Amino acid sequence: MNSRYYTEGLIAVFLFGITPVFIKEVSANAFTIGIVRLIIGSVFLFSLVRVRKLKKLSKKDWKGLFYIGLLFGAHWMTYFISVKLSTPSMAILSVSSFGLHMIYLNWIINGQKPLLKDLLAVLVALVGIFLIVPEFNLGNDLTAGILVGLSSAFFFAVLPFVQRRHQHIDSLTRAFGQYAFAMIVFVVMISESNWDLTNQDWLFLGILGIVCTVGAHTLWLRASTMLAPAKISLIFYLGTPVAMITSYLFLDEEMSASNLIGAGLIISANVFSALKKRTKT
Repeated sequence: MNSRYYTEGLIAVFLFGITPVFIKEVSANAFTIGIVRLIIGSVFLFSLVRVRKLKKLSKKDWKGLFYIGLLFGAHWMTYFISVKLSTPSMAILSVSSFGLHMIYLNWIINGQKPLLKDLLAVLVALVGIFLIVPEFNLGNDLTAGILVGLSSAFFFAVLPFVQRRHQHIDSLTRAFGQYAFAMIVFVVMISESNWDLTNQDWLFLGILGIVCTVGAHTLWLRASTMLAPAKISLIFYLGTPVAMITSYLFLDEEMSASNLIGAGLIISANVFSALKKRTKT
């Protein structure tokens, strides 16, 4: 059973890795991208979810789906903005710090205090972030994008904890609720969306909606619910090299020595933390 979810997680992460390239290339802004992807995801999953299952959900279940949706919407909004401001590889690299957020969240939520090794992992990751940030000036789009990406990582790190509390709800229903309630975050900003799009833009939005939303996030939702946090963290970090390679090949993104070293430190810190947790369990 675990091997199936592990494979689904790997497929999802590969799709996560190529997603930022389409987000960067489409002329639609972050708000438009989110609205289109969520509409496609919600409509598609509503057609699969049986209405009688929705009717059987309790008020507590609906409340849980509401929180899941808001967290997911906040994660997506900040992630899209991060990609637009910085670069695909820098955005997904920033979001990959979610494993470090999980260290203190696990302390707050589950009462598991971080050890010295956890704190050392955080320190190594902070050095990595220092190396990839070009200058500590919010007027620099790359810097601003990385910082927004770090906030996106926080929302992404909270999601698995909330998902596990509601894993009695089947994955398709949870995915539908995730997309439907995430729409609230984007509808609030609908006045900022742009709709003067080309045929290529709509093609890219279609790929983002069907392949990268319905496909990737539905698989990831199921995998992140069923697999251990350490294993999920390790799988997710594979998305970073995928994004870096695709950005280099298709967007001619420059990879400086400091960026590569910083990326290596951040990924290493997260992998070290995840491996340590796995050996303890």
